[in-house]
Order: sequence, then C-alpha cells, then structure tokens
Amino acid sequence: MGSDHVTMAARRVRSTCVAMTVVLLLLQLTATVNGADPYLEILPNGETQTKAIGSSILLTCKPKVENPTLISQMQWLDPQNYPIESLKYVVLPLESGQQAGHTKPAMYTELHQDGSLSLFFNSLQEQQAGKYTCKGNYAHNVPLSKSVTIDTIIAITWENAPVNQYPILGEDFDVQCQVRARPSPSVDWLYNGELIKTNDHYIINTYALRIKNVQESDDGIYTCRASVPTTGELQERAIRVEVHIKPVIEDITSTIDIIEGENANIECKARGKPPPTFTWVKSLTQQNLSSADRFGVDPVTGVLTITNVNRNDAGEYQCSAVNAAGHATGNILVNVIVKPKIMEFVNKTVVEGKDVDIQCKAFGRPPPRVTFRKLTVDKPYMMGTQPQDDRIVVKNEVDEGNGETVGILSIMKALTDNDGLYECIAKNTGGVAFKNGHLTVEFPPSFRSMPNVTVFSWESRPVNLTCIAESIPNATIRWTYYGDLNPDQDPMIRQIGNGPISTLAILPMDKRYYTHYKCIAGNPHGTREHLIELREATRPSELLGVKMADITATTIRFDLIPPVHPDLPIKTISVQYKEDFSYDDWTKSKNKTWSVGSLYVIEHLKPQTAYDFRFAASNDVGLANWGNFHREITPGRTMPKEPRILTTPGSEYEHSPFSHQYELTWVTPADNGEPIDMYRIKYCEITRVAGEWETLADTCQWTEVKSQRTKQFLKDLKYNTFYEVELEAHNIMGYSKPGYAKFRTARGVDTSVLQHQGPLISSGAIIGIVLATIFVIFIIIDAICCCVRKTGIINYMRERSRRKPVDEEDTKLGSLYGWRFPLPYCDQKMANVAGVTAIQDSGSGKNTIRLVKHTVIDEKEPLKEEKKITPIIDSGLRRESSITFDGKRSVSKTGFVGKDSAV
Repeated sequence: MGSDHVTMAARRVRSTCVAMTVVLLLLQLTATVNGADPYLEILPNGETQTKAIGSSILLTCKPKVENPTLISQMQWLDPQNYPIESLKYVVLPLESGQQAGHTKPAMYTELHQDGSLSLFFNSLQEQQAGKYTCKGNYAHNVPLSKSVTIDTIIAITWENAPVNQYPILGEDFDVQCQVRARPSPSVDWLYNGELIKTNDHYIINTYALRIKNVQESDDGIYTCRASVPTTGELQERAIRVEVHIKPVIEDITSTIDIIEGENANIECKARGKPPPTFTWVKSLTQQNLSSADRFGVDPVTGVLTITNVNRNDAGEYQCSAVNAAGHATGNILVNVIVKPKIMEFVNKTVVEGKDVDIQCKAFGRPPPRVTFRKLTVDKPYMMGTQPQDDRIVVKNEVDEGNGETVGILSIMKALTDNDGLYECIAKNTGGVAFKNGHLTVEFPPSFRSMPNVTVFSWESRPVNLTCIAESIPNATIRWTYYGDLNPDQDPMIRQIGNGPISTLAILPMDKRYYTHYKCIAGNPHGTREHLIELREATRPSELLGVKMADITATTIRFDLIPPVHPDLPIKTISVQYKEDFSYDDWTKSKNKTWSVGSLYVIEHLKPQTAYDFRFAASNDVGLANWGNFHREITPGRTMPKEPRILTTPGSEYEHSPFSHQYELTWVTPADNGEPIDMYRIKYCEITRVAGEWETLADTCQWTEVKSQRTKQFLKDLKYNTFYEVELEAHNIMGYSKPGYAKFRTARGVDTSVLQHQGPLISSGAIIGIVLATIFVIFIIIDAICCCVRKTGIINYMRERSRRKPVDEEDTKLGSLYGWRFPLPYCDQKMANVAGVTAIQDSGSGKNTIRLVKHTVIDEKEPLKEEKKITPIIDSGLRRESSITFDGKRSVSKTGFVGKDSAV
C-alpha cells in the first residue's frame, strides 16, 4: 500500500511537469504567432513631463506583457542611474503634547500587485529634474526598459519685492521687484491702475522701477505684474511706496535766555516724514544730554528740559532730528540770566539843608537796572531828575564785565521830609530784588506836632503840661516859668522826662500857678521854645435865653440859648420844675437834663397847672448856679395835637410801591391830657386842574384805626392814581386837626408783596380744617359700621353703656360682665344678671346651661348657687357654649351645631 501511494505521487508530478512544459511551449507559440514583444509603459504618457516646482508627482511604470506574474526586478533609476528606493517610513521623535507620526522621503517607489511600479515626488525640487528610467525582467531572460524626462517649471516667486518701500524726497529710487520663474517671466508696472512706461520720470529695469527725483506726489500703490507667456501664469504684487522727507530744523531761535535757579524748557522743532526723533548735545563737551544729570530730552517733541539752571549751563547746544530719510542739526546759544542780587545798600545820615548821595550796589546778568522808592510813596523814582522835585536825581553806573550796577540817589539840600525808609529796586530780565535802607535827616527841635492849646485846672486839681519836641538827634528839654515861682524848690511842680517828651506835673494850690510855662528844647543843631498857658477854669454863667416854644396840656418845649464860656465848652443844660403851690421849696422838684443842641422838651405835665422852671448849664468844672426862672400854665385837656404824616422831605407827593394799596405812617401826636383812642383816616382821589389839586368828592372813603398803631394800609385803590389823605387823632375830648399828605399808586401789578391788615387763614388753620374733615368722615364710616356690621367704636360704646358698674367683689370673682355670650344669647339678653356664671351641664344628655349665682363670704372661696337654664335654639342652628372660671377670669368656648352638623 505504501509503495503504491509513492508511485502514484511520482506519476502526478511527472504529469504536472509535462503540462507546464506544454503551456510554455504554447505561450511561445502564441507570441510567435501574434508577433507582439513585451514592453514597459510609463503613465502619464509622454517622453517629457513638465511639472512645477513644489508640486507632487506620480509616475507609474506598468509592464505590457501577457503574463504580469513573469515580471521581476522592477526598479526606477534617477538621472544618475542610481536606483530609487521603495518607501520606508521614518518615525519622528515625540515632543511634549504631540502624537506619534511618520515622514516620507522626498522621492520613493511603491510596487503594486499588478506588477506596476510607481515613482512618487512629494514636493518636486529644481535639482530633481532629469531623465528617469524604469527597468525590469520578463520571464527571467527578457530585459525591459522605459525612460521619461522630468522638466521642472519654477512658478512666479517674489524674491526681493518688499510690500513697503520708502524713497527719499528729491533723490532717485528703485522700487524693487525681483521675480524668479522658469521659464523666465516678463515684468511690467502699474500705478493707480495705469500702465507705466519708461519716460523722463520712470525707468523700468529688469528687477526694479526707477523713479527719478522723487516727489511727494509719488506716494501711492504700485503694482508689479509678472507673467510667463508659455505657461500662462500671471501674478501681481501691490507695493506701497511712501516718500520719506529728510528732517528740516525749523522754528529754532539762535539765542535763548534762561534764568538761574529756575527750570527751563528749550524747544527744537523739525519737520520730516516720518516724524523725526530728537537728541541734544552740548557743543563744548559733545555730551548726550538724554542721560545727563539735571537734563531731560523728549525724543518726540524735541523739548530739552533743564532743572535748577546754574551759570555753567550757558553755552551752545546742538539739536539733532533723525528719521529714516536722514538727519538735520541746529545750534542754539543759551544765555543764563542771573537774577539780581543787592550786594550793598547802607543807611545814610545828613543834616537838614545839606546834600547827600544814597548808593545801592547790585549784581546780575545782564547787569540790573537800579532805581529807588520812598516807602511812603507808591511809585519809584524815575531815572534822572524828578519832575515833581528837581532836588532829587537818580543815575546808574554799570560795569558790564562784572555784571554790577551802582544806583545813586542824590538829594540836594535835604529836608526833614526826605527822612525815612527807602527801597532799592534792582531789576533785569531774570527778576527783581528789593532791599530797604534808611536816610536820617538831622534837624533842630520843632514843636510842629504840638497844638497851641490852653490847659485848664480848677479847685487845685493836679494837671500835666506835656511838651513834645521833634528833632534828630533827640532834643533835651528844660522848663522856665513866669512870675515869682522857683521851680527848683517848689514841691508843687515836678518835671518828668528831659526829652524828646517832657511833662510838667503841677498841683496849683493858688493863683500863682496859673501862668505861662516855657518849654525849651535843644540839640546840636539848634534850640526852640514853646509856651503853654495854665488857666483856672470856672463854672458856666446863666443861660443867655429861655423861651417857651410850644405848649400842650402835658408837654412844654423850650428854646434855650446856652451861655458863652471862654474856658471849657458847655456839655449839658439841666432844668428843675415844680408846681407853683410849693413856692420856693425846690426840694421836691423834678429834674431833667439835655445835651446841648437837643430838643428841650418836658413831658408828663398836668393840664391846667402852673409850673415854675429854673435852668443851669454845666461843663467839666460842674453845674452852674440855678437861674433863668420861668413860669408857665399848661392849658386844659383838649383834643390831640394834629398828627404828622411821615413823607419824603421836599416831595410834593409820595410814590406807593403798590398798585392797589398804600402804607400810611405817622408820628403819634401829643394827646393834650387824654389818651388817644383811635385815628380817623379819610382818603379821596385828586386830580390836577390848571396847576391846582381838586378833590373828586364822590371818591372819598373813610376808615378808623382803633388802636395805638401808627401805620395803616389803605386798600382797594386804583392803580396809577393820585390820592389825598387826611389823618385825625381822637381822644375823649374830640378829634384833632387833620394832617395831610398826597400819594400816587404804582402802575399795573404791585411791585412789592401785598400787605394785609385783616387776619389771613394760616397753615395751622388749614391743618385743623383737614383734620376736622378726616374726623367727620371717620365718624360717618364708624356709624355705618355700627348700624350694618354691629362693629366699630360707636357700637363698642353703646354696648358698654348698657352694662352696670362692676363692684369690687364681682371684679374679684368674675361676673357675667367679664365675658359676653355670642349671638344669639347676646340678642336675647340672657345673661344680664350681675354675679351669675353660666356653666354647661355635662351630666345630662340635654343641651342645658347652668347659671350659678355667687354669694361672697370669703374672697378666696365664693359659694355657688346653681340654676339651670335651657338656651334658646333657632330652627336651623344651635350654639353650644362652655364657660370656665378660675377665680380671676372667665373663658368662653362656643360651638355651632346645625341640622347637618357632624357634632
């Protein structure tokens, strides 16, 4: 069995070999019969493939044979005949936060199942251009080969074509636009949509557009257009051309002054495009001031700031303005102004009538101008001779090198008025300096400040005689006396002070001391004398005149002429008066004193009474003797004096500030013995006819003022109308003569706030009315609630009024009034017995109430007497109540039971 199987397998192998040989022979025979040789085909077709740089390419080499399985050793060769390897992935190293990835080579091959071999270019490069060959073997002995040439095309590429380019004004400029492409491109230019042609202003070069003599008008967008005719590729690039302008320094002064000790700003302005930035250097040291101490530079505005300027900051400074187009410089000479300083201003002394020079030395740069001012005068002296006083001359002596000025104030024939403080004023462009000095003008004594007065004394009163001598230097004072006085030995005379003020204290014991005293003052420049008289003063004499000027029942006014006194002025006049029945007894008289020149009036006299009067004047010495006796009899009681209406003096009529009213004011007149009880006012319209006032009789109105007021508003007047008013005062004796006045009302609406005499409704009255109204409304609402709802305050008061007073025992034990049955018991008045408590009977099945009457035996333990009462039950509703009493209070609980109730 085993040998049979082996024999059968061998036979099958031999049969397979024979069959394959037969197949091969048949294939060769078929190929020979068809006449077609095997070859390779490269897709896409074409011996040359033109591709753009950077593009991805796929070339597929496909064998054209009867049996593709017989193809072997397929490969692609690069232009240097090196085999191109098949695809091999390169694993990239992982970085933080990345996922795993792969990369492909720039050129590789892939073999497909159908025997074709593809060549891949990821991104075609220019150096990869050339001839590529595909090779393979067919049936182990037939070599196959096919080639294709790759020709690279370079797309339009902008290599040197910046989108922003900046020519400089006035220069030639090449607008760069360098383009690379294969085949070579052609380039043209457009400006504002129009094609640029070579002319006197533009020259088109291979890689640039030249603009000759660039102007600001050349600003704009230029279009560089590149095209490749053979491929039809076209691209444009917009280039913004902005013309830059070199900086130009402007508005810079050649010289500038700054002040020592202050902060200074020096400006440097320049124009350019783009705006330039600034730097500053000091020309002498070439130091950049941007980082220097006390200096600051604003690069945008060009302001140089110097803090706390000192003298060494003087010199030349250079400002530089720089931008992309270039730079410009400008120089400024800086002068440091030194503020004036007064170095010397000394006090001077001169004798009256002599010449004097006052000098003031000041320093500054530039040298200051020096002038003077007397402190008692507002304006300083002008240079040269003074127009108001040619004795005074001002001049300056200037030393430019040292910056010093000496100011000289010359005064010829100095007067005492020239004595005093003087101010030296030094001024230059940096400021002003001041300093005070004093000029002393010496002069002999003078008594110009002393008035020629007479000093008075009386009754041996001590007195001081003062002598003031003005002089420079101070004077020494001595006194001499007239008469037989010996001042050195007289104890009644004492000298206080020897100058410039000296006082002579005198106690005049007799008339010898009332004499002239001489004050003698002297200094090195002279001696002066002054007389002072000491006079004895006396009391005034009698009045020169006493006359009754006006009399009423209760008042008298006198015209009094005070005496003329040569010594001391009259200060007051006094009067004593009494009724004549007292004859010569003045001890009970009344006194009154007036100031001289006042109104001499005596009031509150009795009517129809004789009075005696005597008068006396007084001065500092005292009251004179009484004299000037006078007797007057007051008239009887009568109607008051005529009242005086207050009007504007000299005015024909008054002007009312109101259009429909007028405020009348007056002075209370003398009542002539009876008090004034009222005033009567009559006012009528008047009109002027032929220069005379006429009264319109039918327009008169009357009003009375029954009080002591002295003003009254007249109302309901016509606007812009003349009125005459008559005012009469009244007492029990009758009406006085009327006082008259005229007035005119204002035009139109009142120009002032109206005044009211009658009572007005006040804010308190308004509030009261509102509260009363609210109260009435509340009472009405409460009454409605009482009638309809049986609620409210009125209902509560009504219920309370129906109850009897509760005695002390019922209060302690609790009574029926301590609680109320709810309806219907309340309506039936069931519990209206004092001392009764309703208790529910829980023992029986009936709905009964027990009324318990209390009889108090002990306050702590009341006795109870029970009585059962059946409550009233209506047809549809029953009310069950339980009341508990703990000795202090009653608690009522009520429930309703109806026909359908569950209770």
